[in-house]
Amino acid sequence: MTKGILGLGVLLVLLPRISLADDTHYQDFVVGDQAVGLGGAFTAISSDPSGLWYNPAGIVDVSNTSLSLSANLYGIQDASVGKKETIIPEDPVSKLSVVPASAGFVQALGRTGTDGKRPFAFGVSLVVPSYRKFSSSEEGTSQDPVLGPYRHGYHRAFEDQTLWVSLGGAMRLHGRLSIGAGLVLVHRSVQDAASSFVAADLQDGEYHTFRSSMMDLNFSNDSLLLCAGVKLQIAPQLFFGAMVRSPSVTVFSTGNMRFARSRADGSQNGFLPTPEEVKVKSQSQIWGEGRAGIAYVIPELLTLSADVSVHLPTRYTLVQIDNEQARRALLIAPEIERNMVVNGNIGAEVQILNTFTLGLGAFSNFSSAPSIGDPTRPSPARVHMVGGTLAAGIFSQHTVTRLGIQYSRGSGTDIIPVNSPEQLALDNQQFVKVNLVQSYAYFFLASTFRY
Repeated sequence: MTKGILGLGVLLVLLPRISLADDTHYQDFVVGDQAVGLGGAFTAISSDPSGLWYNPAGIVDVSNTSLSLSANLYGIQDASVGKKETIIPEDPVSKLSVVPASAGFVQALGRTGTDGKRPFAFGVSLVVPSYRKFSSSEEGTSQDPVLGPYRHGYHRAFEDQTLWVSLGGAMRLHGRLSIGAGLVLVHRSVQDAASSFVAADLQDGEYHTFRSSMMDLNFSNDSLLLCAGVKLQIAPQLFFGAMVRSPSVTVFSTGNMRFARSRADGSQNGFLPTPEEVKVKSQSQIWGEGRAGIAYVIPELLTLSADVSVHLPTRYTLVQIDNEQARRALLIAPEIERNMVVNGNIGAEVQILNTFTLGLGAFSNFSSAPSIGDPTRPSPARVHMVGGTLAAGIFSQHTVTRLGIQYSRGSGTDIIPVNSPEQLALDNQQFVKVNLVQSYAYFFLASTFRY
């Protein structure tokens, strides 16, 4: 193909690739109610249903019954690649994202002690820690010095969502120490559909160029893991919490992939074959995690907290396809490698006149992807991000409602295909390493109901 079509290919591929889920971040969203205002530094507190995510030992500090819901009402995911003079923004249509980040229920059990707390608690929690959804579309007519005028187009829709369902319990061993444990089902579903074409007009009675391709990938998988935590009151106003998660075990996966490819270059090649639908196996592996935190709490006045989390390295096959032609048509990296990564969270919340709260927090969302070397194959982006949260809340007799924003931004590198409109219709692909800047902003509403 000529340089004109190759340049078009670079333009078209940049639009859909810049905000794909990269399988290497662990803190895309800060989940929970009070946790959001604290920037995710909640391990040493964990006294609402989101505690099953941060530290199950903390849910025993719920006085009676607690029901919470936290939703990201409006989200903007933005990214750019290349140098300042060649930045290409993401399609604005793909920026709206409404995500229910967490919901849960905790019930305290047993006789109420002199401190107003019960010795046992159990709960259920649903958490969406990662969510990506975007679509892009590009169509037009271009002029090539050899082929003359030709039409081109690229369409893609991508969605990647992970849901954690936790069931757990906690018990108080004595006034200052509590322990908890939980079983977690992790469900992930991915949908990736793309189509493209390049066509040239007739010249001298011969149709010089035609390309057409389609790829439709759908897969989901379920895995199980265990978590356990401890919470200790070191001093009257000082608390320590820690939690560990086991490696995950895949228990179910399903998926399929359809793709069609065609090509006509005069009378030389004709059409490429169109394989039947192929089955897809997948997994989303977590190789263990540990969190620890400390909190200083003056009831009805001030909360200061800090967390650190460690994620162990792992390597696994995200998508396994036996058909070689179908595997070469994938637009996402089939092999995932994660290095060990350490993240931090810190936050502060003040309570005003026993009615209002104001919280401010910060967190890191570093990438566990290895450094990108020579761009010989698709691989996850490596982008280190940092972010912050700001939340304002109001108390009533039985509810606490918080409204706020969380924002994160980072820069790094990514690998993208060079030949875009034809990449599904050709066997041999070329890739290029590019600079990548990403930013996420989410407005959220969180409420906890206590009875």
